[in-house]
Amino acid sequence: MSLLSILLAIALLLALTSWLTGYRLPINRSASARAISHRGHGSIQRDRGVARGTRKQLLSLVGGNKAVAQRLVSDVSARNPGRPEQWCWEKAIYDIERDRRA
Repeated sequence: MSLLSILLAIALLLALTSWLTGYRLPINRSASARAISHRGHGSIQRDRGVARGTRKQLLSLVGGNKAVAQRLVSDVSARNPGRPEQWCWEKAIYDIERDRRA
């Protein structure tokens, strides 16, 4: 195999791994875009350590209401300081599913 095909295979594996885990590179946003997201408008705050599938699952459980999803995650985070964001999102999902079973 040539060096080019090996490099292409490595790049493809990295891209596939990134896509499957939901990892996104940080994107530099303008100051106005940051101000909009801090005011609560626009899309749900993108937490870099949270998998896309987890965000989608919580949004589907709350009927697509991004404000409710963000509030639930913020509440879990406030009650459990020091926990990673991914854990907080998963805990919010668990809490909703638990409450619906009861």
